[in-house]
Amino acid sequence: MRVVIFGATGRTGRHLVTQGAGRGWTVFAAGRDEVRLNELNGIAGVASVDLADRSSVAAVLNGLKPQAIISTIGGTGPDALLIDEIGNNTITDAAASCGVRRVLQVSSLACGDSLAYASERIIAAIGPVLDAKSRAEDYLRHSALDWTIVRPGGLTDGEPTGQGALYDDPRVHGRIARADLATLLLDALATPASIGRVLSAVDRTTLPAEPADIAEFDLAVAA
Repeated sequence: MRVVIFGATGRTGRHLVTQGAGRGWTVFAAGRDEVRLNELNGIAGVASVDLADRSSVAAVLNGLKPQAIISTIGGTGPDALLIDEIGNNTITDAAASCGVRRVLQVSSLACGDSLAYASERIIAAIGPVLDAKSRAEDYLRHSALDWTIVRPGGLTDGEPTGQGALYDDPRVHGRIARADLATLLLDALATPASIGRVLSAVDRTTLPAEPADIAEFDLAVAA
């Protein structure tokens, strides 16, 4: 697998780079800060990119010729619109124009149809970010790409538990270690069963007891 990771210097992105290289994949890192990109271990190459400029992103894709893209980009406050929406939409457009069909976008719980199950505290804290991510989800979903959207729960930086799980259910809530999330993202990217799916990602041990009918999405057997 030749994969370009946008947001590779972030706390989740770094796990993706390490784990992807550990699987024997050819991993490229793309972002704004070339110095930080070159500090990553396991990368096959780096590319400086302006996520507000589709021609810049397209140049990266045409140069690296990946089979797939993972976008973990994200911002807060005033940067949310620029990064979470415009940046992701630029990646979607560039992928389509360059013939890179496989795209996995990391979003968040409380986006899209999961908003109805989110706490008022989360909405009050990061409502504009969630709105921007939701619009980017919709943009990708209406593309002709082989897309997957993963909405992680609350992210932690602790040691992986090995209990990360995917759910095709907007009611899911919980937390997940970034290292476990990275594993799920790579598994989903490599599995055709995840194409066209919006999946929630949490540590199964942090799921609330109710509702009791939430079932895990098994990449190995999903149709």
